[in-house]
Amino acid sequence: MDLSAVQAKPTRRRYITLLMIFITVVICYVDRANLAVASAHIQQEFGISKAEMGYVFSAFAWLYTLCQIPGGWFLDRVGSRLTYFIAILGWSVATLLQGFASGLLSLIGLRAITGIFEAPAFPTNNRLVTSWFPEQERSSAVGFYTSGQFDGLAFLTPLLIWIQELLSWHWVFIITGGIGIIWSLVWMKVY
Repeated sequence: MDLSAVQAKPTRRRYITLLMIFITVVICYVDRANLAVASAHIQQEFGISKAEMGYVFSAFAWLYTLCQIPGGWFLDRVGSRLTYFIAILGWSVATLLQGFASGLLSLIGLRAITGIFEAPAFPTNNRLVTSWFPEQERSSAVGFYTSGQFDGLAFLTPLLIWIQELLSWHWVFIITGGIGIIWSLVWMKVY
């Protein structure tokens, strides 16, 4: 549901929307951090040098940066509900598939795809807050959802390390990607 800023009426529903944005941001940032957690094991398994691993890390940023404006354009045409669904589902599938990567090129490709699909996330966050919150509450709402970036990293990175040590680096991606896929369906159902 996209409302124009002029039509926004403060209702309790906006807090549910804000909580959903927060959860999405947590998932988004955990899906970025999982590579840092798994990188040493990935390098060892595939014989990837530090320089090559740098390309894996950079692949996300290359496409994330290039797709910011097209992501905003897409958002303007199809709205927040569908954009967020496609973005969350897309980056989550790419994340899950990283658990099945076969080497350097597949990792670079999947990280790039993750960047493509994460690109419209923050424009969508901003649009949702502008639509749901009156002007005098928007900064607080943005502050709340952006805290999800580091709340997720602070509290979930140890869990990712535990998953890696218990199962393998592959499962770090499979589990976080699977959670994102489920969350994309929750988004479509609830929003």
